[in-house]
Amino acid sequence: MRVLRQDAARAEGPPVPVVVMADRITERQLTLAIEYGLTSFLYRGHSNLDQLVDAIVKASAGRSHMPDDLLGHLIAELGYQQRQQTLTDPAKKGGLLVREIEVLRMLSEGLNTVEIADKMSYSERTIKGIIHDAVKRLKVKNRTQAVAYAIRVGIF
Repeated sequence: MRVLRQDAARAEGPPVPVVVMADRITERQLTLAIEYGLTSFLYRGHSNLDQLVDAIVKASAGRSHMPDDLLGHLIAELGYQQRQQTLTDPAKKGGLLVREIEVLRMLSEGLNTVEIADKMSYSERTIKGIIHDAVKRLKVKNRTQAVAYAIRVGIF
């Protein structure tokens, strides 16, 4: 990891494709290594020279190779990062609070205020207040327009 980090710091432009063969790699190390240019990973005990050469050729052509267990982690991590960005990026959420987005999403699914209150463990009055605040924040006339706006601009 230290070598990858140093090479990435010295490199100008995009990271150089990197192929790593090792006995193991943690999920944290994998995520960091990808930031430093890792494109392919092979388990030492399950790979041979031909597979290593194939991974190097693929990396130089802009393709990658990841074992299924690592690929599953990367997909889950990517999904998590996208969800977090959607919930924390003010431009993406139109200035709405996270709970306002959740309430509007449930309204879009056809739930009424009582059902939303039950799901979120709030009172119905609190849910109505959240909807009111979201409508006001989005500068629309009613909850229907708020939901339509949220869908239209991709808030959810």
